[in-house]
Amino acid sequence: MKLPPFHELLKLKCDLAGLTQAQLAGRMGCSTATVSRWANGHAAPHRETAERLDKQLNANNELIAAWEQVKSTKITSEWAESLNNLEAEALHVQVASPALVPGYLQSLRYAAEVFRAWSPSAPDEEIQELAKIRVDQLEQMPSLRVTAVFPVLGLTAFDAEVQKDQARHLLKLVQAGRVRVHLVPEGSLLLSVTSPVLVFQLKSGARVMSSDHLDGNFIYDVVRTERLAPLVAGAMAEALPARLSIEVLKGLT
Repeated sequence: MKLPPFHELLKLKCDLAGLTQAQLAGRMGCSTATVSRWANGHAAPHRETAERLDKQLNANNELIAAWEQVKSTKITSEWAESLNNLEAEALHVQVASPALVPGYLQSLRYAAEVFRAWSPSAPDEEIQELAKIRVDQLEQMPSLRVTAVFPVLGLTAFDAEVQKDQARHLLKLVQAGRVRVHLVPEGSLLLSVTSPVLVFQLKSGARVMSSDHLDGNFIYDVVRTERLAPLVAGAMAEALPARLSIEVLKGLT
């Protein structure tokens, strides 16, 4: 019997195991966005990861067989196949987020609040585990530099303690020299992006753009990257300079 495509089988096995993509990500030690990429056919994991997924979901080697089917028929594009290595190959990423502090820059308390909103019935231990995975993400990419633009509302919409914790975390990242923050002031709208957008500058000199949606992360081809990347420049134009953004952050602590 012919197996369904890897990404469809992965979603089926998740459902049968009673796991959400966030829960599977926690067990695999990766981000929810990564699992979403696999489950939506935007990327294929490495063989070793496919074997771990098969064991985690009690798939009796069906996921491995489906993974081999993907590789043999070259279903995934060149960009999708390299997606798991994208962050490791990047020197710099520009992130424009229309609402929240970007995931790379979230503090533990802030990330926990976000995950709790996404999974209101999840156990506290699971929420904390997912939040820690998110917070540790930037530390695992020591050569990556981040320039981020997002609204002040992404801080002030949270309660005072979470707001202060996140503002202090951002200031610490800025002071370490790896991160530049540009805040869109209250009263202004970030009109150029409607979902989180990331533009990666790779070591090879190539530029790759992705965006996050409710059903996962989407990687754009070279032509669309060149056409859409100026959206991030438009977001920067709506924001305060880095120096003034730092002053705003200090005022929120």
